[in-house]
Amino acid sequence: MNTALILVDIQQDYFPKGRMALVGAIEASREAKRLLAFFREKALPIVHIQHISTRKDATFFLPDTEGINFHEDVTH
Repeated sequence: MNTALILVDIQQDYFPKGRMALVGAIEASREAKRLLAFFREKALPIVHIQHISTRKDATFFLPDTEGINFHEDVTH
């Protein structure tokens, strides 16, 4: 069996002051931080997925904005 942690779209736009703030984003990022520490400690594979929207009508995850950056809970 293969095991990996896949973190998807834990990006600034989903947090307070972001362009698409989600309820529970902070709590979710804290759980992701806990899991990330475990996977790092065990030297298990980790994959970060970053969404950057290039659609003409996109309103968040826009290129060259702070919103596309990963949240600090999953960068340390």
